[in-house]
Amino acid sequence: MSVISLAADSTSLILNGAGITQFAEGDFITLTPVNPKTGRVNSSTGVNINNRMDGDVFDLVVRVQKYGSDDVLLQSWVNSAAPVVINGSAKESFSRDGQDFTESYTLDAGSFTTQPTDTKNNQDGNGMMEYTIQFRRAKRNL
Repeated sequence: MSVISLAADSTSLILNGAGITQFAEGDFITLTPVNPKTGRVNSSTGVNINNRMDGDVFDLVVRVQKYGSDDVLLQSWVNSAAPVVINGSAKESFSRDGQDFTESYTLDAGSFTTQPTDTKNNQDGNGMMEYTIQFRRAKRNL
């Protein structure tokens, strides 16, 4: 059985050339497929299976420190008069049996689909902003 280990700071996110680094402490980046990878039509005698044109569409959810430079950058893209098209990558370094490897996602043709919700709380404070970006294509490479 392989021994696989990940460091707490092993994930990086690059969007339009900018490194996003001010993640909420203990939080995570989520990449979720939006559509099935294939479509299928069943009949009484067989099945027709096809790749979907939109099978590589993914939503990226990232939470960053509120009021930080990453929040300012992402909010400026949300507020832009013209939609900002976002390209980038998400990478995670890991070690398997003492050798170093990198998992990466190439992120193409993204745009904001959900505007961030801003919760006000004077007891504990809200220290993060959550941004959702939908990418036309997210390709995982190992």
